[in-house]
Amino acid sequence: MKMDINVDMGESFGRYTLGDDESLMPYVTSANIATGFHAGDPLVLERTIKWAKEYGVAVGAHIGLPDRQGFGRRQMDLSPEELRSDILYQLGAMEAFLKIHGLKMQHVKPHGILYRMVGEQEKYIDTFLDTIEEYNPELYIMLHTGCEALKRAKERGLKTAPEVLVDLGYDQEGNWMLERVKKARSPQEVAARALRVAQEGKIDTIDGQLIDVEGCTVCIHGDAPNASQVAKAVREAMETAGIEVVNLDGYFK
Repeated sequence: MKMDINVDMGESFGRYTLGDDESLMPYVTSANIATGFHAGDPLVLERTIKWAKEYGVAVGAHIGLPDRQGFGRRQMDLSPEELRSDILYQLGAMEAFLKIHGLKMQHVKPHGILYRMVGEQEKYIDTFLDTIEEYNPELYIMLHTGCEALKRAKERGLKTAPEVLVDLGYDQEGNWMLERVKKARSPQEVAARALRVAQEGKIDTIDGQLIDVEGCTVCIHGDAPNASQVAKAVREAMETAGIEVVNLDGYFK
């Protein structure tokens, strides 16, 4: 049994610090690093990539909407052409730093409301998939398990990494609940949810039901107040249960 642990990070910029990224690195296997649109800046991007290299963590581009003030969580009416160019711009920025440090990009994961736009909204799904396929068809596409974009990506033969957001609430239909400001959650409760995902393919909902989920990776949000403690608890719980914690290449090997 295997599982990848991914975390959103690299979201500080200038004088503003958001999250303690280096403290997360020992416990995760895939880092979704902000590419400067919803958060992050060039110095933070390179620094986070260097930490990922030091700790042996795979790197993915955490692409977002050009809206730092709203942290990429406010809907924008982009044209498909704008979406394509924005994605390419962000991927190219990260690729420059990865090249310098001898790393490759493992995956791409949209952030915030863009996650839902490209995962579920008909206007954007195919443009998103077309852009990733054109740029690098070897990238894993990390999105919520069961979403329309992942279904179409599989049909195209693209690499997919369905994820479960173990530190967010779910409704009975399997929709995750967006939090405008991340709140602290019990590390033990999140770890128990992650174990249930890995062992049973289920997660609890906000009304206490259990629903089916299928994922190769579980997500922890790096901007939560106690993200490092949560990541540590999840990693230790999985290893204690005999689950091999690996990055996406290791999972699909």
